[in-house]
Amino acid sequence: METGVPEPAERRGDATAARAAGVAIEPTAPATSASAGPTAPATSASAGPTAPAGHAGWTASLLAERPALDLRGDLSRFGVGLGLASLYGLALGVRQGGVSFAYHAAGVPAALVAVACLGVPALTIVLTLFDATLDAPRALSATARAAAATGLVLGGLAPAAALFVVTSASNFTAAFMGLLGLAVGGAVGICVLLRDLRAALQRGGGRLLLAGHGAALLGFAGFAVALALRVWWGTLPILKGGVL
Repeated sequence: METGVPEPAERRGDATAARAAGVAIEPTAPATSASAGPTAPATSASAGPTAPAGHAGWTASLLAERPALDLRGDLSRFGVGLGLASLYGLALGVRQGGVSFAYHAAGVPAALVAVACLGVPALTIVLTLFDATLDAPRALSATARAAAATGLVLGGLAPAAALFVVTSASNFTAAFMGLLGLAVGGAVGICVLLRDLRAALQRGGGRLLLAGHGAALLGFAGFAVALALRVWWGTLPILKGGVL
């Protein structure tokens, strides 16, 4: 005989009828509430400390576009590009040594200065004939980014250039390898400059004006290449067979 709270009469009647019919009755388990046991605390995405946002690298910040006018930043970026380009000049001066280091270290970035001081102002004047919307701060920012890109490429090629110019058997091979590195760095800088200037000029104007802008930019690219080659030929002894 079970002890405890007596079952209701209806339930006892049902049990008696089930036994008479020969049906086995399973004991029912006590109902458990969802809140009977302790529940695990819910975790949210903000429960743990969030990782700090990553900072842009030095190279990325050097080449990053700056929407606002930053004269000091642009001048600093241009100076960094010249310094990196001078490293390539030092690598070229390894072949002769001595005073050749100074000639090459000053000659390589001199072409960047010539293009920035002569080519870019002339381009802005030509663009005024096509009602260009290019302003001086935008031109300065594009020039600084182009110089920085050229300097990064030349600085990265400096160790390889030093190896080639030292181990080359002939002056022609050394001059060719040195000029090849200058061409790669200059091409990268021209592409960056033309891309930035073209993006600034495409903000308005019809097809005819855009065609004129494109022609002016292509003419500027040819002028910049010719000017840089003229400066390098006149200032880098390695291109003239080591004659100072």
